Amino acid sequence: MRLSDGFRALTPVGWGLAMVLAVAAALALGRGLGLSWDPFGLGERRLEAAEARAATAESDAAARRLEAEGAVRQARRIDRHHQHAVSVAVATNSAETEARNAHDASVPLDPARVARLREHDRRLCDLAPSACGPAPDGSAPGGDSPVPAGPAA
Repeated sequence: MRLSDGFRALTPVGWGLAMVLAVAAALALGRGLGLSWDPFGLGERRLEAAEARAATAESDAAARRLEAEGAVRQARRIDRHHQHAVSVAVATNSAETEARNAHDASVPLDPARVARLREHDRRLCDLAPSACGPAPDGSAPGGDSPVPAGPAA
């Protein structure tokens, strides 16, 4: 029997099976050689979508990292401000207690000295207006009128 006789003996089902095997062998050989067939570009679309998701994830991670660093810096600033406020309150309280308990606390000031102190306060307020606030209401202990802190900022 010759080879050509074998091809004539194949039935239509045999021919179909032979064609399927030939296509499968061609695809396997092509894949083995590194060839790929993607007529609709699905692989490229998947790659672009994956790259876009990766870029979004990187930018989100960078934003979260910056937010965390900002929160740490803000917490440090708040802590420093709180410590400063506590230190000022302690120093003010001790100075006020010392002034009230001084031996000359009830002695009224000389009017010329009061005028010098008011002029000095006015100059300080001109130099640093944010440091000057409105004068407290009411009179000072002992019946004297309070020395104003200067013009309001």
